[in-house]
Amino acid sequence: MTTDGNTIAPADPKLGKPKAPPPPTLTRLAGDAQVESIDGPLEIGGMVGKFLPVLTRVGDGSLGFRMMREVRQVEPAGRILRIVNAEGQSVRVGVGHVFVRADGKDVRAGDLVAGDRLEAGWTYPPGYVLPEADEYAAPARGRSWEPVIVVAAIESLGEEPLFGFTVNETRNYFLTFGARSRAQR
Repeated sequence: MTTDGNTIAPADPKLGKPKAPPPPTLTRLAGDAQVESIDGPLEIGGMVGKFLPVLTRVGDGSLGFRMMREVRQVEPAGRILRIVNAEGQSVRVGVGHVFVRADGKDVRAGDLVAGDRLEAGWTYPPGYVLPEADEYAAPARGRSWEPVIVVAAIESLGEEPLFGFTVNETRNYFLTFGARSRAQR
C-alpha cells in the first residue's frame, strides 16, 4: 500500500507489466456509508471492485450521474467520525474525507464544527415547504427547504477500514446523507 492509501496493482498477465495504480482519492468512507447511485443508496463497503453511476454535480451546476470506479479499501484502520446533520441523518467518514462547503470550498471532515454548512444534493424551488411525509426526516417536515446540509454534531468513534473510489469527469458525488463530497482533485 502506498502512503496515499492506494494499493499497487498486480501485474497485468496479458502485458507482463504492472497496471497503473488508480488516481489518489480524497474519499474516506466507513463501509456502511451510503452513496447515491443510479440504483439508489448503496453501502460503499459492498462495492469494492465494482463500478456504478453515482449522483454528481456536472459542469453547468445541474445534477447528473457519472461512473464511480476503482472502489477500494484505502486505509486498513483510519480514525472514524460520525457526522450528524440538522435533520438527524448521519454518515460515518474518516477524518480526512473531503466534503464541499455550501460556498464551494473543500473541507476535511476532521475540520468540521457544528453549524458548518455543506452543499446539498437536492434542490427545490425557493419557498418550497417539505410535506408531512414519512420519506422526510421528522425535523425537516413542514418547514421551508434550505439548500444546505447543516452539521449538527460530530462524534469520534475509533478506527476501522476506510474506502475510497474515483468518479469520472466531475470528480465529485453525493452521499445519501445529502452532502457533496470530492472523490479526487
